[in-house]
Amino acid sequence: MTRAAKKNASAAPRVVRLSHPFGLCQLFRPLAKDGSPRPVLNETYQYGELSLRFSAREALGVPEQTLLLALLELAQEQHRRRPSEHRLDQADRSEVGSLLWASLHVQAETEAAQDLPPTLRLECSWSELHRRCGAASVGGSANDARRESLTRLCEVTVWERDGVTRTVRSCRLVSWLVGDNQRVHVALNHRLAAALLSPGYAQVLLSERLSLPSHTAMLVHAFLSTCLGQGKSISIGYETLVERLWPSGGTPVPARKRNRRLSDVRSAVDAIGRLENWKVELASTVAEVTRMQSSACASNGMPTAGAEPTEPRRPTRAAREMTRPSHFALHSSSYGEQPFWQKLSTDNGLPRNDEARTTL
Repeated sequence: MTRAAKKNASAAPRVVRLSHPFGLCQLFRPLAKDGSPRPVLNETYQYGELSLRFSAREALGVPEQTLLLALLELAQEQHRRRPSEHRLDQADRSEVGSLLWASLHVQAETEAAQDLPPTLRLECSWSELHRRCGAASVGGSANDARRESLTRLCEVTVWERDGVTRTVRSCRLVSWLVGDNQRVHVALNHRLAAALLSPGYAQVLLSERLSLPSHTAMLVHAFLSTCLGQGKSISIGYETLVERLWPSGGTPVPARKRNRRLSDVRSAVDAIGRLENWKVELASTVAEVTRMQSSACASNGMPTAGAEPTEPRRPTRAAREMTRPSHFALHSSSYGEQPFWQKLSTDNGLPRNDEARTTL
């Protein structure tokens, strides 16, 4: 089937709501396919006076990002159908709920345990996870790979720091267990859950992502989906995207490797431009990217009180070329997360990466 035919025969759009910091930070990266050890995860994302630091023994790649988006999709669907069953807080007395909560907040200080924000939980089968992630096989190797990806997500600790009050707390990215009925139970970090319940979230279409030809294209697609609302445009340099995906830290990169990465990024943006809801114009060093108006995104979710009205459809001018990570920083947490920053636990500073424990 050709790409054009695949586009026309695509299934219903799968719109996933994503909290902006998780789409703008460098939490997921391209990883070597030669079986070499993964680097340590130690990423910080700063916006305004608030800081998030992601810490784990292994970096996260594209399979983990796809799995996280699928989990968010499931959580949103299940919460819509049965809100009370899929809400999770410290008062949950069910066996599965209490275990998920304890694992999610394994490093929480005792005195701060009463102030932890509620979140969402979900349950599904392994075969459902495989299908949602676009896997053609549901055999033993696919199951093992999915377990490994879910374990890596669970090992990530998210450290939250308020620069004004100088207070810090931590929470896992997700927690999970397999119940007696062999179904997978997952709890989300409260910031991920907030995007499913509040206005101001980004929208990533899993149906688009799974049709892309490369991991690089999937990473760029998730990033641009977080940057751009419907009908919006940016002009972004290929060098900017290369530095985002493969941060050099000021270390010179061999010319051959640099050129290969530039080629990968250019091909990735070109592939995104062939998607139905995107328009891309490639130049020698930059790409003009426009996210078209989509009825799927516009109708996604139930009306939310306080949501901003939809702008009328009209041509939009491109923003200036994006050349620094700071261009993508959020200036505040006003998009529905403010209550979760109240009553944080006290600490002197963010722990080192080697102080973060893992969940097995």
